[in-house]
Amino acid sequence: MKALLPLFLLIAVSAAEELTIQELKAGLVEGVEAFDTVKLTADGKPVSFDLKLGESPVKIGKDVFDGFRFRCPELPEGTHFVWYFNAPKDWGNWYIVPVEGEPGQAFKGWLEGDKYYETFDKVAEKDRLRILQTLAGSYFTAGKDYLMWFRKTGESPDAALRGTATFAKGDNDWDHEAVEKALGLKEASPEVQIAATGWRGGKILLDREFFAPADAASQIDSAFFSIRSTRRMRGGFFITTQIAVPPCKTSPALAAIRERYGAPDFVRSGEELEKVRKHGDGDGIDKEDRQRTWHYYDHFAFEVDSKAADPKVLRVVTQGSDFSLVGPPAQGSSFATIDIENLTVFHRDGKEVGRAYYFREGDKEPLFITEPPPGVYVADDERLTASKDGEWLWESLHPGGKVARKLPMKHHRLNGKAEGFNPEGGLTFTAEYRNGVLNGEVVRLDGKGKEISRQKFKDGEKVDKK
Repeated sequence: MKALLPLFLLIAVSAAEELTIQELKAGLVEGVEAFDTVKLTADGKPVSFDLKLGESPVKIGKDVFDGFRFRCPELPEGTHFVWYFNAPKDWGNWYIVPVEGEPGQAFKGWLEGDKYYETFDKVAEKDRLRILQTLAGSYFTAGKDYLMWFRKTGESPDAALRGTATFAKGDNDWDHEAVEKALGLKEASPEVQIAATGWRGGKILLDREFFAPADAASQIDSAFFSIRSTRRMRGGFFITTQIAVPPCKTSPALAAIRERYGAPDFVRSGEELEKVRKHGDGDGIDKEDRQRTWHYYDHFAFEVDSKAADPKVLRVVTQGSDFSLVGPPAQGSSFATIDIENLTVFHRDGKEVGRAYYFREGDKEPLFITEPPPGVYVADDERLTASKDGEWLWESLHPGGKVARKLPMKHHRLNGKAEGFNPEGGLTFTAEYRNGVLNGEVVRLDGKGKEISRQKFKDGEKVDKK
């Protein structure tokens, strides 16, 4: 689950005012009658709610709160509160407090809704919060009332809050599937899912000129499974699932797909894939895969025979990575990265001009399939300036464009003196790198020239002071 910000410690309700959770609770309880009542039972049967936030709000200072209340029933051992909600983005803060007693810490995380569910979700509604969440039954006391509050964070007229909640038995491993099962959530059709996500690969699969409906539904479901199976681990590692769906009932021509839906976001041959695997100290790929090429449209890769004159789709491969992130923008020089693939792609005016694996990953030796020409490449708040012979300047930028950090690179890895700056240009740190890791002293400064701390490193490890 995603970690929840510690709202239970301190609630910033305006630019000039802050409330502790106790002060917030006191204000909410004073207006408890304004909260709609939702009746929950302990028999595992979900209860739906459909409310309009802001009709009878509670005001605390300049801020507006609304939501619903419920009374906790007598709970069997091992019971959890489980809910799903679809809320407007302008009611973007939420939490729970008891009407009586100390609030304490409640929710610790949540799962973002990736699929659309019948009854609760509408394709026409954009940029809404769709959240699945649980809370251990030990938080609750039978017979006591609880307030589920939302805080208004914007001025959009959108105020509909829909969802479903229950108390259900389960362990602490509440993933998407477990929450969906407990709440009886019904997935919308594949057509609705693709209309909501906008995946080009899904649109291709739903095109009956190319694929059978049963194949499309199976492959779209596989994509969601792959996404949900992707996990970022400590130390920068990932766990993911890639699914090569069995051969389709149809074998559409790749040329026809490209003509109707445009060029893929990314193309990778079996030879390249094997080179990447071996470079990363992994095994190669089998002989059949070495003769394949994959054409990636977001989460779907259409596999073809590399040597075929008029290649047909042999299989569809789904993955958690969204390859539309590395598709070339129409104009400008840019770069894009997919962390889980260790992949960085460089673009210039709608064309790919460079491709690297394990680039900017510490002391790992990068693998350049194509080295980009000298020039400046940008991505959000980062800027890479390529020179020649593996020399780069990697810069991070403050909002507004001023440099926040400069990191020199040689041989495609961090080498030399890095510097950090505050928005006014004052120096905040210096650090020495060699072959991608810290080697030398890291000095932290206050931005006005005064030293705060100094630490020595060797081969990326701290050197204890004697």
